[in-house]
Amino acid sequence: MSSEGAYVRGWKGAVGAAGMALLLAGCGGDASKPESELLGKDTGIRYAKSQVPTVRNMTCDRKRGSVRYGLNAHKDESLPEHKGEKDSEDYVCYGPDRISLAAGGRTVTAPHIAAEYDLYGAVPDPLKTVKSVYSESLAEDDERTLVGEAETVTTKTAAITCQKNVFETFPMTTCLWANHGAVGAVDFYPPAGRHPEIAEAVARTKELIATGLVEGSVNS
Repeated sequence: MSSEGAYVRGWKGAVGAAGMALLLAGCGGDASKPESELLGKDTGIRYAKSQVPTVRNMTCDRKRGSVRYGLNAHKDESLPEHKGEKDSEDYVCYGPDRISLAAGGRTVTAPHIAAEYDLYGAVPDPLKTVKSVYSESLAEDDERTLVGEAETVTTKTAAITCQKNVFETFPMTTCLWANHGAVGAVDFYPPAGRHPEIAEAVARTKELIATGLVEGSVNS
């Protein structure tokens, strides 16, 4: 396949033990179930734009180049449109060790995290939306083999659904999330060749939501 505008294909390597220890140190590193909070009412907070997120023990930046990393979140046409200049952006975060994947006949360095942010004028029911986006994107992706059951947790401001899956030959964990102003998709690439645990993925997703959105007018 062509490497232009394509998903990364094929597994060529894994992060080392030292990098794994650093990654787990930032978010717990155990397989316990993440805890839920009661999802709160809409506070009216909306977002002017997304920005490069901050994730512990990682370096993040905007995605550059034509190779597409990560899952595309299904666009919900029923939600009010965001009127800003950039309503959808992709970011990547790299940990301390290298992950290399084969794409289009060449080897590329893959991120540890690929994150997409989609802004809306409003998301009236984040829990309903995240379930819909999960069903229309990850659950319907013919290139992904789902592993186990999806887990959904809520915070005071967001709903998050995470699912272990296999893409090509490598194990991944993918999270879809929604709050009252945005929807996102996060792919966690496999540290040490194993599925990132759901609890780890939820903790990282919370970081991405908290640090990757800039409050402001949806018309800016």
